Amino acid sequence: MWSKLSAKKFCISIFLNVHFSGSSITEIYKIRFAGDKCIISELRSKYAGRPWSETQQLVRRCLASAAHAPETDKSKADSSSSPVLISCLAKLYEAMNECSVSAIISRLETIAMQRGLGSHLSPTESTCYLTSDMFYVEVLLSGDGVQDVKLALHGEAPESSETLLELLRLKKYEEFSAKLDCLNSFYNIPGDNEIKIKIYNTLQCLEKDLLKISNLPRSLEVCDVHVDTVLNGRIGCIVPRREGTPMTIEYYLSPYDILMETKNAEQTTGGRLALVTAGTIDGTQRLPTSSLIPQPPQIASQGLPVFSPLEDSNSDELPSCFLLRLRPPLAMMSSIVLRVQKITGLTLSDSDLKWMPYPQLLLENILEENGRTGSWENGDAHFVLLPKNQTYSFALSEAMENPTSLEGSFVRDIPFSHPAHVPALLELLRHQSALNTLLFSCITCYRPCKASEADFHCEVILENDSSLSLHFCQAHSDSLTVLLVNIDDSRQISCRLFPRGRMDALTDDYLSRVLKRCMSIPVTMRALYWRLTATLTVETSPEASSLITTENETLAASTSCPVAETNVSLPLEEPAEIPMETSVDVSGNETNTVFAASVGSYYVISATSPQSVDTVNTETPVKPYPAHRDVFPGQHWSTNEPMTI
Repeated sequence: MWSKLSAKKFCISIFLNVHFSGSSITEIYKIRFAGDKCIISELRSKYAGRPWSETQQLVRRCLASAAHAPETDKSKADSSSSPVLISCLAKLYEAMNECSVSAIISRLETIAMQRGLGSHLSPTESTCYLTSDMFYVEVLLSGDGVQDVKLALHGEAPESSETLLELLRLKKYEEFSAKLDCLNSFYNIPGDNEIKIKIYNTLQCLEKDLLKISNLPRSLEVCDVHVDTVLNGRIGCIVPRREGTPMTIEYYLSPYDILMETKNAEQTTGGRLALVTAGTIDGTQRLPTSSLIPQPPQIASQGLPVFSPLEDSNSDELPSCFLLRLRPPLAMMSSIVLRVQKITGLTLSDSDLKWMPYPQLLLENILEENGRTGSWENGDAHFVLLPKNQTYSFALSEAMENPTSLEGSFVRDIPFSHPAHVPALLELLRHQSALNTLLFSCITCYRPCKASEADFHCEVILENDSSLSLHFCQAHSDSLTVLLVNIDDSRQISCRLFPRGRMDALTDDYLSRVLKRCMSIPVTMRALYWRLTATLTVETSPEASSLITTENETLAASTSCPVAETNVSLPLEEPAEIPMETSVDVSGNETNTVFAASVGSYYVISATSPQSVDTVNTETPVKPYPAHRDVFPGQHWSTNEPMTI
């Protein structure tokens, strides 16, 4: 009889160095274990003439027995070999590609070992169970293969999972294993079973309260219900937990996301998501063990329900907290991080934060999306290609005062302990996402061969987390003009032009509408550039002045009409297809492909008529986020690929 060590070496040598082809061993490559060359030679000669079925059974039996051996026996032989053996066993089943029930059961048992789950069969061997402390998966088998797959979380009845069933029927075992690993990671709560159950129960109570908040009545501010829920809902668009997927909150959509969602109704949305789950912390935190929203709910002045205070009867001290797991991770400024921590009273883990200049953080995100590397220097120029083959350059700079406050980091998890924290946290996430969208619109990887070819130059200075300024010279003039952009929140964005002139109110209102609808700095600057050029023409031409005056009177008279009926198109030409040209990327290499930070860097939009000076509304608008159908009206897009940059 061989020792277990010899059996392991035999199995590893057979599998890792054998190519399988249906029914025979085709080739055994030379392998070298120190001091074991003679053993491998003997094994080769001994089993060279044996039928494949016998060798197959022996390999499977040796691998399975070694993988399932008790921990005490494993440690005597080789404590580090078990993961290797389990991996070999999984690859062996994949290579054999058997479809029998016994092969499926063996494959499921191997997946359970890989993911740290338990496994067992029913007495009739018609059902295979994959189990953990917080959930189990039930696979129903028959002679025809997999009949059904059911998932049961702790304390809940098992429910059929179409996703897991389809993966097993299509023999996508790797994807099935990844699903189990994801499920296990979300509910991998440390501690004994009693603690795990308590933490899971608090997570269920949180989910119930969040659903109650989401179902509270509110007025509709955007025509599209989904868009309105995401951008204006108290807690965004919420999807309850199902099939092991944690509760999901969609909290932000950019205008480009809305456009793509409208054009491709079946395509998965590109909005920003937050998964609601539980995590561990140092120390303990008081978490609710029952709903904190009494029935019927009482609504406070902020539009949120009044929560019951945390007491011993409805809460418990546990070594855990709730988490908003951001998908994808969000680039967040340090000042926003501090505001998040002030709301929750919990600090974000320092090990998860990597601080760097905020513009560098955004640039890294763009470069990573395009598979490139590079670094940011204060004042670096980025070039955006617009219709009519115009090139605008934007130099992103930091404010000179207190640059350390403009540091940022990617944030993946936000800990919190109370359902009342979620609406406030989502408002901050929306605010940060809106700021990121604006800056992403003027950060690109595109470089023209000659920087002097840019038709318009602008310096973008990030003042703080709620303000940025755009500095440029007017056409046919050496005077410096500044456009100040204030971001009170994701729905209230305003523009103010300096130095002030006789049409300031109309221009400010017009630019604010344009920026809110497209969330693109290049498009807004192009609209401003043309408006200033038109103003200069008015001042130098009496006939043009008369025409503009008549137009302004007409626009002012129409401000009482509904927005949908008073839209006036920006003077943007029908976008022709932009030719590809040789350019230089950030690494100094020539390329014929134009990469942009966001396709949203160039839109053709319509904006509502500016109000007259006497009727400008300086108060908070009733509908601060206009309907998305007015953002990208279809009749203004060309037949060419509209979003090509």
